Amino acid sequence: MASAKCRNRASCDLAMQDEWIEIPEDGRCPECGTTLQTQANNSSAIDDARKRRKNLLMAGGGLGALSLTGALLWALNSPPKPGSEPLPPATTITEPAPAEPVASTPAEPTSTEPTLETQQHIKQGMMFVALAKGSPKTRGENLQNALVEFNLAIKQEDDAGRCFATGYMNRGITYWQDNKMNLAEKDLIKATECDEENAVAFYNLATYYATIKKLDLALEPLDKALELGFSDCDVLRKDPDLANLRNKGDFRHILEKHKLFCLK
Repeated sequence: MASAKCRNRASCDLAMQDEWIEIPEDGRCPECGTTLQTQANNSSAIDDARKRRKNLLMAGGGLGALSLTGALLWALNSPPKPGSEPLPPATTITEPAPAEPVASTPAEPTSTEPTLETQQHIKQGMMFVALAKGSPKTRGENLQNALVEFNLAIKQEDDAGRCFATGYMNRGITYWQDNKMNLAEKDLIKATECDEENAVAFYNLATYYATIKKLDLALEPLDKALELGFSDCDVLRKDPDLANLRNKGDFRHILEKHKLFCLK
């Protein structure tokens, strides 16, 4: 008669004593009623578990399948509890379907309007410029104070990723009034680069070149200013900064090109 060992070590004295038991007709342990397995059956169960482990690794791959098959081997080698149902056959693990990509929300465009703090710096700078015009004794001090305010305005906008045409234009004019001509020219050009649709920026650059008698350089920004809509005939006739340019025939030609018949 075949013999086996009971593996129900939790509640069976025969299992705890590791004794060989002759398997009765019902195939159960006479002590605890647990189904007994011969050595051959046990080896067959282990072989089956190894085959399932291989299939799981091929299907699922990686550590996840390995941990699942480890649990399966433990379950196959552990004695079933009295009255428990047999383990269901192992199922094939399939890869989950790839998740649909989540559409990202476009970032809101950065506002082109200057901040309130920037506007305050511009107003303060303009106040110092006005004080410089009205008080010759403190002209230099007030111009320096204006430059400080315009510098802060430009930095504020630069930090926000904006090229601030108004700040460069006002600082350029202040440098001009302070006879720092190279710095003035640099800022006035920068203003036209920051905002290529700003007619006033191009007009100020034209008047700067006219004042320092670089008349040929003054014509192009003047033409651009008129193209963008600058059309104040009173300013074009009387602005003293345009005096040198007003005597050139090209000045009248540019005005008439834009349907401005300001000169008599």
